[in-house]
Amino acid sequence: MKAFPRVHIPIPVADLLTTSASLRLGHLIHRHLRHNRIGPLLCSSFQEFCNSKHRFGIKNLSHGSTLMSKREMFLKAFLGVFSTTHKSCLCFFGGSGSETGGEGKPKTKFVSRNSLSGRFWTNILLAINVLVFSAQIATSGKLTLWGAKINSLIDQGQLWRLLTSSFLHGNIGHLLVNCYSLNSIGPDVEKFSGPRRFLAVYITSIIASSTMSYCFCKSPSVGASGAIFGLVGATAVFVWRHRNLTGGGAENLRHIANVVLLNMLVGVLFKGIDNWGHFGGLIGGAALSWFVGPAWTYHSTTMYGKAIYIDKAPIFYLFDRKRIVP
Repeated sequence: MKAFPRVHIPIPVADLLTTSASLRLGHLIHRHLRHNRIGPLLCSSFQEFCNSKHRFGIKNLSHGSTLMSKREMFLKAFLGVFSTTHKSCLCFFGGSGSETGGEGKPKTKFVSRNSLSGRFWTNILLAINVLVFSAQIATSGKLTLWGAKINSLIDQGQLWRLLTSSFLHGNIGHLLVNCYSLNSIGPDVEKFSGPRRFLAVYITSIIASSTMSYCFCKSPSVGASGAIFGLVGATAVFVWRHRNLTGGGAENLRHIANVVLLNMLVGVLFKGIDNWGHFGGLIGGAALSWFVGPAWTYHSTTMYGKAIYIDKAPIFYLFDRKRIVP
C-alpha cells in the first residue's frame, strides 16, 4: 500500500522497491520447498483417517520394517500430495468436497488434485487487480477517487474504502510490481493453507492494513502491498510452526525478517510510502494464520507405515474439540 499520488507528481522509484522486496520471499520459500521435496501438506486435519494406499502417494512399508522418523514421514507426506493423482484428504479450510463420517465422528473432505493447484484464487486476484486498474483508466480516475483510502471520507461513513483501496493502484508500475509480488508468494500460501484460508488471510490483511493506515497515516493511499505483506506474515507463521518437521525453519524465518526490515527501512527513509499499511497487513495476516492454521502435528502411524497428521489450529477448539487430538 502506498500514499495516493498527487496529480502530476510521479511515484518515486523507492515506492516500487518497497513492494518488490516482498516478492523475493516467495522465491526463497519456493526454492526451499523444492529443495526439501515438500509441498503443501493437504492430508486430513481431523482424527479420522482412511487407509487407502493412494491417499498420500506413499509406498507401503513392509509390516516388520523400521518406521521412518516423524520428520521424514512429514516430508514424504508433503511429496505425496504432488505425486498422486488420486484424491487427498483436506482440512476444514482446505477446499470444497464431500464430507464423510457418522454422527459424533470427525469429518474428512476430499478434493481432486486439479483443484489443489494452488493458483486459482491467486489468478482471480491478479485478474481483479488488472481489471480494476483498466476501469480506473477508463473512468479517468473517478473510480480511484471513489475507492481510495481517504480518511475524511471514511469518517463520513464510507467504510468500503477500507476494502476497495487495496484493489486500486497509482500507476502501471505500481500495478505490475504488486502483481508480480502476489504471483510470487500467493501460490505458495494458497497451497499450504488451502483456498478458503488463503482468501480469509488476504481479506483480513486488507482490512488490517487499511485500518492501521487509517489510524496512523493521514495521507490517502491505494495498493495491494498491505495484503501481500499479510501473506508474508502467514508464511512466517507456517514456517515457524513446522520448523521441526520440515527443517530449515530458522533460515526461512531470517529471510522473512530481512524482507520485513528492508521494507520498513525503505518506508522510513523515503516519503510517499504507507509503512503503517504494510505493518498492519503483516500483523493481520500473521494473526489470522495463527488462528485458522494450518498447524500440522504428528499423530500416529498406520500399520502400513503411513504417517497421520492432524491440524491443531486454535479455531478447531471453538467448533469441535473432538477434532483435536490432545
